[in-house]
Formats: sequence, C-alpha cells, structure tokens
Amino acid sequence: MQKRIYINMMLLTIISIFMLSAALCFLFYHQFSTATRAGLRDSVQIFTNDTAQNVMAEIAEIKTYHTRITLIRPDGEVIFDNTFEAAELTNHLDREEVRDALEIGAGESRRFSDTLKKQTYYYAVRLKDGSILRAAETVNSVWGAFSSSFPAAIAVMLIILITGYFLAGKLTQRIVKPINDIDLNAGNITSYDELAPFILTIERQRERIAQQINDLQKRADTISGIINNISEGIILVDRHGIILSSNQSASVILEIDTAAEGKNVLEILRDAAVLENVRGAVSGNRKDINIERSGRIYHLFFSPVLNLGAMIMFLDITEKTSIEKMRREFSANVSHELKTPLTSIYGYSEMLYNGMVKENDQQEIFVKIKNESERLISLIEDIIMISKLDEGKGNEPFRSVDLSAVAKEAAHALSLKAEENNISVTFALETALIQGNRSLIYEMFHNLIDNAIKYNKLGGSVNITINAANGNASFCVSDTGIGIPRQDQDRVFERFYRVDKSRSPKTGGSGLGLAIVKHAAIIHDAQITLNSRLNEGTSITVVFKYEQ
Repeated sequence: MQKRIYINMMLLTIISIFMLSAALCFLFYHQFSTATRAGLRDSVQIFTNDTAQNVMAEIAEIKTYHTRITLIRPDGEVIFDNTFEAAELTNHLDREEVRDALEIGAGESRRFSDTLKKQTYYYAVRLKDGSILRAAETVNSVWGAFSSSFPAAIAVMLIILITGYFLAGKLTQRIVKPINDIDLNAGNITSYDELAPFILTIERQRERIAQQINDLQKRADTISGIINNISEGIILVDRHGIILSSNQSASVILEIDTAAEGKNVLEILRDAAVLENVRGAVSGNRKDINIERSGRIYHLFFSPVLNLGAMIMFLDITEKTSIEKMRREFSANVSHELKTPLTSIYGYSEMLYNGMVKENDQQEIFVKIKNESERLISLIEDIIMISKLDEGKGNEPFRSVDLSAVAKEAAHALSLKAEENNISVTFALETALIQGNRSLIYEMFHNLIDNAIKYNKLGGSVNITINAANGNASFCVSDTGIGIPRQDQDRVFERFYRVDKSRSPKTGGSGLGLAIVKHAAIIHDAQITLNSRLNEGTSITVVFKYEQ
C-alpha cells in the first residue's frame, strides 16, 4: 500500500509539473503575443494622416530597425522595405492585411514559417495619399518558445522531482502511519474518519472469524479427545496405504509412535490380509478380519473415507474371546459333571429295576444312589449360585456382618464331615465387622473350610484365623492337606478346574467352590492370597476392609 501511494504521488507530481509548465507557457506566450500585436498596432497607426513621402523621411532617420517596415503603393507594388530590396519583392496586393487596409483603412494577419518555426505578425494602415504602411514583427511560436525554455524547465522539474521524492516519502509515511498503527485487537480506530466504517467491518469480520476458529478448535479438541482416549485403536491411511494419523491406543497396540505417520501401513502390520483389506476399503468396500498380535486378539474394521483413503479400527476382543471360550468350556463341563452322577443313578436304578441286585446288596445301592443324588443337587446348587453371581442377581444389600460369627457357623455346618475324616478344626478369631452380603460371605467361608477338610490328610488339621488391623479384616483357612502344585496355583479359581481329578469323585467336588469364592471376593472388593506346598498344606487368605 505504501509503495502504491508513493508511486501515485510521484506520478501526480510529474503530471502536475508538465501540466503547469504547459499552462504557464501558453499563458505567457498569449500575453507576449498580445503585447507585441498591440505595440505593433500603436507604432503604425500614428502615421495614418501622413503620406508615403513623409513616412519615408521619418524612417530614413531611424538607424536600427527591430520591426520590418514596408511601404506599398495602392496597386501593391513595394516602394520601400527596410529588410529587403524593394525591387526584389513581389506585388503585395494579395496579402490579407494589405487588402483589408485598402478596403477598410487597417488590416492585420499572422503567418507561420515552417522553416524557421517562427510566427510573424503583420499590421497595415492606409495613409493619407492611399499608400499602405505595413509593419511586421517576428516572434517564436508557442512550441518554439517552449523548446527554447526546455533546458531551464528540465532543471526546474528535476529540482521539483528530487524535492518531491523526499517529500512524497515523508508524506506517504505520514499518511500510512495511522493505518499501520491500527490495533484491531485493542479496538483502536484510525484518525481517518473515512476508514472508520471499513475498520468496523473488519472488526466484525475478525470477531466472527475468531468465533468460528474457536468453535472449530473446540470441535477439533473434542474429536481429538474422543479419538485419543478411546480404547479402540484408529489409523487413517491415504489411497496408497500411507499412514496419515493414528491415535494413542493404536500406538500402544502396534507399539509405534508418531514417527509412524508417513510410513506405509505394511511397515507396521506385515500381513497380506491387511493389505488386501486396505485396498478393498480404499475402493469403497467395508471389510473386517481378526488378527493376533502380542498375545492379544484384535478385530479389525476397514472402512472407506470419502476423498481421502481408509480408516482401520482395532477392537480388542481378547476378553470377549476368552469369555466365549469359558462359556463353551463351562457348558461342556456342566454337561460332563451332570452326566456323571446321572449315569450312575440311572445305572443303579436299572440294576434294581431288572432285579440284578441281591436283596442283601440293595441297601448299598440305595446309599450310592443317595450319595450321587446329593452330589448332583450340590452341583446344581453351585451352578445356580455361580450363574447368579455372573448375572449380578440375588445380591442382598450390604449390611454389617460379623466375620467371626459367620466363620463359626460355616465350621459348625461342616463339623460332622470333619469328624468323619478325623480332621481337627481350631479357631483364632477376633471380632471384625464389615459391610457385606452375609449369605455370600457364608458361601465363601463354607467352600474354603469344605475344601480344607476334603483335600486334607486323615488325621490332619484345619486352622481358621480372623484378624483385624490397619483398616483390614483378614480371614485365613490353612490346612495340612495334599497341597497344590505350583503350576496349578494360578488356575485353581477357574470353574471346574481340579488339581486331582482322580480324587474328585471320591470327595464329591464340583470344581466350582473356589470360583464362587473368587466371585464373592470381587463383589466385596476383597483380596485373595494363596500359599501352598505339595504334600504340606494350603493356606488361603481373604482380606476385607472392615468397620472400626
């Protein structure tokens, strides 16, 4: 802007100089030519009452002539000329000023010489004797006058231009400075009133743009926050499979960083199926596959992105797959566990029905049927219990529960079983109150004590301890039983998992006891610790938060 103003001011200065010079030249020339004609007229008209002879006498006394004087007879013959020989001059009757003087007493004209580039003024009067006295004076033409003064005009113009060069720069800075000093953020208005509407319009537009940018930034931050904080990994690729962006989850899943942007997706996922599905997504086809990476299973969705490329979403389905596997195993195990006692009951019943059992042996068969039925009922009850825990049904509201009282109650219920196996049960109980579901805590204690009795050695012992300290209440059941091998200790809380499958039918275990204990502990936000040595015994501790 400043440069344009400066150039325009210089052009205006140059044009103004030329126009002013031309105007002054024409004005001065007009005044000069008018004065010349007036002087020429006055110098001739004084002789109108004289004769040609008297005029000749007066002219002869003049030594220097600045004006051309010509005497002409009425027939046009030149009788005197102070510049040329009269005999050499042609008849002047055809001259305009001479004809006018003969007709009306005076005449004038002017003629331009292309050769000399000068203009001559003529003025003629008729004398008393009818002769014509003509005076002429030659002056430069307007272009001649301008060209003669051209060097001086150029010098003046250069001086004005040099002065204008500096003045235009200063004036330009002075004009532009208030505009440059405008601070739209501070609401500063320029001193030029003409610019006020323009500045107000810019201010409104600036505020509107700032609001739009703010809205877009909020929207971008929201989208970025959602994308970067979701657990699903997202990768955006172009039509050539080059990674444009990836979120934090994708970086964790694929063990990459932001440097992955700009690389081909095959450098990160070296899988032909991935390449095929990326190409399909770029072509507009939605695809999905499962892949395994770093021991986890991911479901990949390939979706086309209009005018850009494709998006790959990673959904971690490891837990889902594991749960599905557990459900299938659970169904298979339930079927197997139910089938075993039912098969025994059916076999014994068929033997009794067909009379294949002697009367003395029938009582033994009835006891076996009773035991298998009890085992079946216990299994069904455990299955119902763990199903309710899975679905979150049947949970009573938490209330104050005395762990020592529940432990005594569970031990008392299993006292007969302990006596049958010659197992001694000892207690070391402190009063500890917690907030919990009493029936679930009872099931937890019952299963732990039951396992300690079932998997103990004949004549062994079970020790039940409850301690309360530092905001925690711990329930510990330890035995002197067969113990659990180290390789099985991480799996004993799985459903239907048994360490010694050959002993399970004898002990009547369903494989669900410790799974129920684990679920109950999760519901009560309790921690379970297992310590065991083979053939030395097992100790399981459950730690609750308690009321002080």
